[in-house]
Amino acid sequence: MEYMRTHSYKLAEQFFMQAKAFCPSDPLLYNELGVVAYNMKEYNKSVLWFEKTLKHIPSLSQLWEPTVVNLAHAYRKLKIYHEAISYYEKALTLSPRSLSTYAGLAYTYHLQDNFTAAITYYHKALWLKPDDQFCTEMLSLALVDEGRRGIDPKI
Repeated sequence: MEYMRTHSYKLAEQFFMQAKAFCPSDPLLYNELGVVAYNMKEYNKSVLWFEKTLKHIPSLSQLWEPTVVNLAHAYRKLKIYHEAISYYEKALTLSPRSLSTYAGLAYTYHLQDNFTAAITYYHKALWLKPDDQFCTEMLSLALVDEGRRGIDPKI
C-alpha cells in the first residue's frame, strides 16, 4: 500500500502479485491490482482485475460500490460506453447518493453526445453537491453543446 501512496505502481503491482500467490481468492487483492493497472493507464488490464474482483465476492453490496465505479471508469477510458453506463447504473443501485457515480454517468453520456442525459445526470450530481466544480463546468458545456445541436451548421 505504501508503494501505491508514493505512486510506485510497478513495485506495488509486484507485491500484490506476490500476495496473490499466497491468497488467490482474496477480492481485495484483485481490486488493488485493478487500481494499480488503472493508475498505470492499463485500462484493459484494470477491467480484467476489477471483473475478477467482482467474481470473487460472495454478494454485491454497498461495500463493493467503489469497485463497480472503478470498473465503469475503466470501460469509459476504453470508450466502451455501453458497459460503462451499465456499471455506473449498477453502482447507483448500491449507493444512490454517490456524486462521483452521477458525474461519471453524466460524463459518459456527454462523450456520446447524448447531451440531454448528460445534463440530467450533471443536475443530479449537483443536487448532491451544488458547488462541485467539475459538474458545474461540464453542465455548462453540455448546455452549450445541446444548444449548438439545434442550430443549423450553415448559420
